[in-house]
Amino acid sequence: MIPGSPKSQRLEYRLCAADVNPYVALSAVLASGLYGIEHKLALSEPVIGNAYTQEIPDELKLPLTLWDAAQALKKSTAAREMLGDAFVEHFAATREWEEREFRKAITDWELRRYFEII
Repeated sequence: MIPGSPKSQRLEYRLCAADVNPYVALSAVLASGLYGIEHKLALSEPVIGNAYTQEIPDELKLPLTLWDAAQALKKSTAAREMLGDAFVEHFAATREWEEREFRKAITDWELRRYFEII
């Protein structure tokens, strides 16, 4: 929350990746805000400073992999309520496919590392 007068107060949201679909990101941000309002959820304390050097409670940590994020999305009752089962199932399935395709790729690092030992 950026403090200011009632006419200038605003919210900044900085969790999206640079390659995010802006329509999906905006839908998720608006849906999460509306869900919080409708369910009267309390805001957590803001992270001040460098979040990478701080201890973050487990319930606030972001998934470490795309696969884990897709699994969390599929389990989210809030996402299903706000975005619908059809969207959640389809979007999670496309992220699972993307993760499986990624796992098929051989990186330059792997080539250098494993050619050196054979």
